Amino acid sequence: MAPVGRSSERGLTRGSPDTADCGVPRRPAILLTCLTAAAIAAVPLSLGALTASAAQNEPEVEIESVTPPGGPPGTEIAYGLAGTDEAGSRECATSSAYRLEFLAPDGTLVATGGETVAVPATAQPGDSFIRLVCYVPDATGRRVIYGLCAGFAVTSEGQAVPDARSTVAADCPPTPRLVLGQSVIAVERAMSEAFNPLLYFPLPK
Repeated sequence: MAPVGRSSERGLTRGSPDTADCGVPRRPAILLTCLTAAAIAAVPLSLGALTASAAQNEPEVEIESVTPPGGPPGTEIAYGLAGTDEAGSRECATSSAYRLEFLAPDGTLVATGGETVAVPATAQPGDSFIRLVCYVPDATGRRVIYGLCAGFAVTSEGQAVPDARSTVAADCPPTPRLVLGQSVIAVERAMSEAFNPLLYFPLPK
């Protein structure tokens, strides 16, 4: 029985020939495995460096303007984008992910629109939001998804429209729906920003 026990013990001992770690490889197969693992581990570093270099001068896409900046129920709200050109804005508006929402002050979805979104009749005076989801091409010409929010002031009928804000971009309200949606968008965008430069600038052979 002793030899059997010793044989089983070998398979579990860290320093045994069958399970030597990468610090002291004792067989060619183990050495090859260690080298392969090291090469795989280096890939994310290469991708990270490549992405950082390509994204260094990439402009930040955000909602630059909301027109008008405020208004009573029935007002049609339009937006303008910064960080992309006219072609990029057009691709955003026609992309498969396109969605334009009107949000209540607490982040509740109140209405959806098309090229514009209307302030619903039930909207109460005060600060509200619009939210835009769409794909925008990056410097490589490949699309990247964005979820963007901006402020809008709902006014009473006859009340003066507030002046345009110097900065309209805003954080989306932290409702469960928006937190989940924005998190999914952030993950997808991070993957696009990592792989788009790799597809555009292939790693050297």
